[in-house]
Amino acid sequence: MAIFIKQIVSYFTSVALVVANFLGIGSLPFIEKVEDFKVTTYIRGEYVQSEDSLYPEDFDIVTDVILFECASFNNKGEVICNEPVLETALANIRKAIGDRDISITLNFLGPWGNTDSDVWEEQMEAQSDEHNKAFTSGVLEDNIIAVLDKYDFDGVHFDYEYPLSDNAWKYYNDFLVSLDKKLGDYTLGVAGNYWNIHFTREALEAIDTFELMIYDMVDGEGRHATYKDTVAAVEKLGFQGMIFEKVNIGLPFYSRPTDMSAYWYGYNGCYDGIDENGWDHCNNTNKDFWFNTPEVIEKKTEYAINNGLGGVMIWHYNCDLPSTHEDSLLRAVDSAIKNVNNK
Repeated sequence: MAIFIKQIVSYFTSVALVVANFLGIGSLPFIEKVEDFKVTTYIRGEYVQSEDSLYPEDFDIVTDVILFECASFNNKGEVICNEPVLETALANIRKAIGDRDISITLNFLGPWGNTDSDVWEEQMEAQSDEHNKAFTSGVLEDNIIAVLDKYDFDGVHFDYEYPLSDNAWKYYNDFLVSLDKKLGDYTLGVAGNYWNIHFTREALEAIDTFELMIYDMVDGEGRHATYKDTVAAVEKLGFQGMIFEKVNIGLPFYSRPTDMSAYWYGYNGCYDGIDENGWDHCNNTNKDFWFNTPEVIEKKTEYAINNGLGGVMIWHYNCDLPSTHEDSLLRAVDSAIKNVNNK
């Protein structure tokens, strides 16, 4: 019943946000802000194999870490860990965190599909077939928990892109509920896109956090992941049954070219060439990139706080400058939090 009530509240929040956006109204005073606003960052294991790839002062701002690309599972429900990478990354992260109370969860990637098709939907269907086998293997839950126990993680995370069919969503939902029953004090997080949310009420109750990926898309002018895109995505959440306080909105610390060709450029490698409107021209590729600047990141973060969302999510940590740098995007997140709290 509690989940149903929260869904109703989120539904009417979405209605209010749509109306407020149409009327040009800013934050809505009746929306309750969450008490423990999360600043979650993905950290890719291969990127933090040395201690100097992490900045301890950043973890005065970060509240949660998702360790990525170190663990996966196959269609038999067996877990595969890249132990040398995982263990080094985890040790370096924990050293940078020190005695701060920061959650570290382990992301598990699932199996790829067996298909020669170039059609994206068919590729996703083949991938779902492999995931479905794993989800019904009867051993995946225990195998995941064994890894969490071994390395003393705080929880588990999934980045399943994408279950498209009703059947794929049924297997995914059933698995999340089954896993949650065994997790005990471990947390359960998932990532997904705003246009593909079909969780059952039972699965929503099982999920602690939902990382909303609002990036890898450009508008009519070729701008990557604009503030307007974020607002439009958040407005849809309540209509899709999602609960606002469980959602962390994605902040891209990278950009894609205007034609969405296969280039991903980190902000920290381009920041000094970005003009006042967010554009950077890359001479190596002869392509233009529009970046989320500190001003855009700050605006998105304030929007998340003021509209009752659970937090923000960063993809990914090693695309930024140290938070002590005046142009750091993480620093902009922190500024937004302080701005709202001081009002």
